Amino acid sequence: MPRQDTARTESSPLRVSCDLDATPAREARRLLRDLLTGRDGIMVDDAVLVADELISNAHRHGRAPRRCRLALIDQGRCVRIEVDDTSARQPRMRIPDRSGGRGLMLVDRLASSWGVCNHADHKTVWAELALDRAGSSGHARHLTVAPRAVT
Repeated sequence: MPRQDTARTESSPLRVSCDLDATPAREARRLLRDLLTGRDGIMVDDAVLVADELISNAHRHGRAPRRCRLALIDQGRCVRIEVDDTSARQPRMRIPDRSGGRGLMLVDRLASSWGVCNHADHKTVWAELALDRAGSSGHARHLTVAPRAVT
C-alpha cells in the first residue's frame, strides 16, 4: 500500500521537470533516460515503466495542470519520480480486469516505495527506485539478471 510522505525538494543538476500538459509522454521518458545515462538497462527500463504509468494515470484520472519531476537522490543511488495533478481522486490499486488495473500493481512491484502527498490544491504521486543493484525493490525478483544456464 502507498505510504504518506512529504515530497523531497532537492535542487541539483540531477533533477528535471516538465509540464505534462505541454510535453508528450515520450519526451518525459527521454528526459528520464537522459537523467539515467550510464545506468544498467533493466533498472532504466523499470524506472521508465514506472514513470510512464504515473504519467498515464495523471492524464487518465487527474486534471490539469499536471507536472512531472525526476531526480536522482541519495547520492545517485535512487531515482525519484513525482507526478502532480489537481484531481482530489486518490490512486488505488484494484483487481485487474479487461478495463485495466495493472498500472499501480506494476508500480508497486517495481518501485522500492511509492505513495501520495496531498496538498491544498493538488496531489503528488511519487515512486522511488533503487539504482544500485538490479531487482533492488525486493518485489520484482523476476526482473533481476538471471545466472547463465549451464548447458
